[in-house]
Formats: sequence, structure tokens, C-alpha cells
Amino acid sequence: MSIRPIKQINNIYGYVRVSTQEQVRSGVSLRQQQDNISLFVKEKYNREVDQFFIDDGVSGTRPILEREGSKALTDAIDEHDIVICTRLDRLSRTANDLLNMIPNLEEAGVTLYFCEQFGDVPICYPKPADSKGLRTRFDMNDMASKIMLMVLSAVAEIEHATIKDRFAEGKCDWAGRGYHIGGSAPYGFKIVEELHGNKRRKRLDPIPEEQEVLKSIYALRGRGLGAKAIAKQINSLHKCNLSWQKVLKILKRKVQGIPKAA
Repeated sequence: MSIRPIKQINNIYGYVRVSTQEQVRSGVSLRQQQDNISLFVKEKYNREVDQFFIDDGVSGTRPILEREGSKALTDAIDEHDIVICTRLDRLSRTANDLLNMIPNLEEAGVTLYFCEQFGDVPICYPKPADSKGLRTRFDMNDMASKIMLMVLSAVAEIEHATIKDRFAEGKCDWAGRGYHIGGSAPYGFKIVEELHGNKRRKRLDPIPEEQEVLKSIYALRGRGLGAKAIAKQINSLHKCNLSWQKVLKILKRKVQGIPKAA
């Protein structure tokens, strides 16, 4: 079966997305996705992408209509438009989202490609009455196509969970080695930059005076005192000015990422 050429094209839109975790893990960049989509459009249609819609640092598990870039895309598309993503998981990592989105695009007369994953075979295509012989990747009226799409989406969801777990493990590993994993320095520590290989890393170094305060806080907590009582005694003993809310925050520190005391 051959792919029937699209007789009428209005706008060609590209959609690109990356989450911070994915960018750190694999270096997948928005620019790289845009370049690949632009090359696909140039080779297939000999024209430029009319507009890119971008979600930067947004998880693919967030519903399509709750992301700024993809929501703007759904508002912009019209009949005879073409939407191109590099891969299925760029558009969404959830099966329900895709199962709802693809039939809606097809009904609206929009063609959808995942150019890196399925090449120039469209995922959905505005089917005319004489669509016999037209080849698309998924037919949403066919149960086998729905199952295949659900499997691909499930794989994307599993990959997302794996990325999340590995990223968290990496953060815990660096934290366990004394490195700072983000945000301002917690009470009792200062941030010091150092070279680790060819990369700059931030580590937490203890501040001696504040470390003594921390030890007193945990000692008083061990005697059963609450945050307000601890703050009162600490401020008197160490001549500092800690609020009870600050003391409570210190007591709630987790071992992962922020040491209690040096």
C-alpha cells in the first residue's frame, strides 16, 4: 500500500517538549527536536515549519490540555493542518491522553507525524470517502491499533518512572557524598563550588557556629521539647534569633539531600 499525498496543506506545526530530568539524563534538547522536525518538513514538503509550540521543563505525564505549549497547539490547529513531533512520548506519556487526542485530530482533519519514530507514515490522517489503500500507523476504529498505541504509551510511562527513579537515586548519591543538589544552603552549612572532573559541583561545608546551634536543637528535641520551647532556649543560649518556624523546618530535615549536622 502506498501513502497517498496530502492534496491540501494549510499550516505545518511542530511540537517539542523536554523535561529537566530527561535533558539531564540524555541531553535531548528542544533545539535538536526542532532541527529534526525542520529537516523532515524540508525533505517531505520542501517548505519551512510555520510555527513551533514548545513546552520546556514540562513532564509528558501532565495532560496535554494542561501544558501551555500543547494547549496553544490544540487551540491553533485547523482542518488541513499538519502536526509533527519527533516521538510519541514528546506529545504525551499517558495512553488515555493519546487515545483521546489522536481521534480528535483525525476528526478535525489534521495529519499527525512522529518523524523519528515512524518516519513519513502518518499516525492519523483526514480520511476522505475514497480512503481505500491509504496507509496510516494507527486506525482508531481498529482494536489492534488501540492496543498497540496503549502498549507504546505504557512503555513511555514505564520509561518516565525509570528516569524519575534514577534521577532521584543520582541526587541521593551526590547528597550522600556531601554535594549540594539545589536550592539555597540549609542552616548550618554554606555552599562551596569545586571542580569534579570537568564539571563544577556544589558541596555543603559546615559553619562551625551554626553547627553548635544545630546540635543544641537536636539535643533539646531529644528531651521532648517542642519547636517554640526550643527556639526560646536556643536564642537565649546562643545569642541568635531563630524563629520557632525555622526550628521546626530544621527538625523536619530529611537525611536525603540535607545533613542534620556535621
